Amino acid sequence: MKSITYLNIFSGIILAAIIALSFGCGESESVVKEPEAPLQPTPTELMQQEVGSLRSQNETLQQQVAKCEVEKRTITARVAELETELAEWKEKATPPAPPIITDRSGVSNPRESYANALRLFNERNYSDAAELIQKVQRSDIPSSLLDNCDYWLGECAYGDHKYSEAIAHFKKVFSYAVSEKKDDAQIMIGNCYKAMGNKTKAKETYEELLKKYPASPFVKRTKEKIEKL
Repeated sequence: MKSITYLNIFSGIILAAIIALSFGCGESESVVKEPEAPLQPTPTELMQQEVGSLRSQNETLQQQVAKCEVEKRTITARVAELETELAEWKEKATPPAPPIITDRSGVSNPRESYANALRLFNERNYSDAAELIQKVQRSDIPSSLLDNCDYWLGECAYGDHKYSEAIAHFKKVFSYAVSEKKDDAQIMIGNCYKAMGNKTKAKETYEELLKKYPASPFVKRTKEKIEKL
């Protein structure tokens, strides 16, 4: 009987061990799991990330713009300061203009009278300016002023809408071997023909300027005039 009891006890112990071992293995198997794949961001999350990035870029750009505005104001203030200084310097360096001669019965100072004539022209007093220029021409003046006188007589006639007379004066400028007014006269002749309604002659005259005086400062303006004819 005792041996049977011991046998039963031993069998129970073995059975308990087997059961415990079975549960342990089950737990171990439940702990070991396959690694989960990382979650991919959703479209909404991607859009939120992009919005955040754009906002950051926008803030950076706004800071750069604000900095540029400050620099611009500084430069503008400096330019205004320099322009004021330049104007003051010119005012100090420029001698006072000679008074306009009201009595033009004679020309004792051709250069002064020439300057007065140009001032009258700038005031659109074309007839008086032309009269004074003609008196300057009859005076003992430097040869360097002769071509200028003919040119400005043409300008005075043009200002008074006397286009044929203006063309005659402008053409006289070409008779001088040396003159800085030749390209000026050329474009003004074209302007006269244009004002007279002769677009063909105007175009021919403008094109002649481009051929004869390719380095003239009037080239760009002349091309624009040709395009508008």
